[in-house]
Amino acid sequence: MLRRDKAEILLTVLVALLPIPGIAQDTGSILIPEKASADFVALTRRALKGDTRSELRLGIAFEFGQGVGKNLTEAMHWYRLAADRGDAIAQTNLGYFYETGVNGRADPVQAAKWYLRAAVSGFVRAQFNLGTLYLRGAGVEKDEELAAHWIKEAADTGCPAAMAALGDLYANGVGVPRDERKAVELVHRAGNKKADAGLCTSYGKRIPGRDSSR
Repeated sequence: MLRRDKAEILLTVLVALLPIPGIAQDTGSILIPEKASADFVALTRRALKGDTRSELRLGIAFEFGQGVGKNLTEAMHWYRLAADRGDAIAQTNLGYFYETGVNGRADPVQAAKWYLRAAVSGFVRAQFNLGTLYLRGAGVEKDEELAAHWIKEAADTGCPAAMAALGDLYANGVGVPRDERKAVELVHRAGNKKADAGLCTSYGKRIPGRDSSR
């Protein structure tokens, strides 16, 4: 039984260890209506005045071509402005750009830097992505214990991808004590929660007094 469950773990984690853009975590309230050209102008004005949330929304608009032509260079520009102001979604999106090289050459060192900033504020996607960087030694010195720490932080929120990845770590004794039964339990729980997208869409824990949604 455990052998079959271990095969299930390996198959699940092949997908689970892929990096995930931060935008997957909070889109419903910030996506820009495609027909709102006047709203886009107003959004741009607010962003130019230094409004963090508007900078983030403008980055999303340019990344996905919502109300404006798709332009990843512009998207990265606005994400960086919002990220510098402490917005966790922008920090994670910027990290994702750097990790995957979607707007040029990949730079895992910069990816780790931005993921860390978002991860310490409790942003689940950043915690998970940072954990996978430590697991691979990409942009940071390989550290299996730190990898397990950050993946567990994300898994503790109920995020299925992180739970499956943590199950794999327990199955192989990577960064945590080897525990096949715990591995099986985590993967089964992850499978049961896959349909509940909300489990990966919350911010999770925050540092008291910090709020990246401003």
